[in-house]
Amino acid sequence: MPVATDQFKSSLSHWASGVSVITYASKTIKGGVTVSSFSSVSLEPPLVLFCLAKHSKAKEAIETAGNFAVNILSSEQKQISADFASGSLDKAVVLEGLKPGTLSTGAPILEGSLASLDCLVHQIIDAGDHWIFLGLVEAVATKEGSPLLYFNRNYRELI
Repeated sequence: MPVATDQFKSSLSHWASGVSVITYASKTIKGGVTVSSFSSVSLEPPLVLFCLAKHSKAKEAIETAGNFAVNILSSEQKQISADFASGSLDKAVVLEGLKPGTLSTGAPILEGSLASLDCLVHQIIDAGDHWIFLGLVEAVATKEGSPLLYFNRNYRELI
């Protein structure tokens, strides 16, 4: 019998991870969503993944756009993370206010991120109560700085 959901979730809070915002834009919809479930998958070809809860409205938008950007946040971008994690803010308005750039695919790139990976949707996998998005990395942009971290249900920074 599998472990109880609350025990499983609590145990995962002990995993420190970076914080990323997945941004997307099609002709009809744009926005972003904060995730901590980001990982590299393959160097050849360059693939990354992130997981998105099935109740998220972003799934259809990303699928329609056919592209997305993984923006790995710096310690100075805590408010950006909180805004894209909020259930009450219009993510298109939040994104527009940040005046994002683009690289290769047209997906929005957040200025000030430690790294932005511009991706084409490669595959979407049904996995329990989440979708796993695989992205083929088309372009990257990086800068120096300290990462924004998430540990034990709180934002953290390197000392």
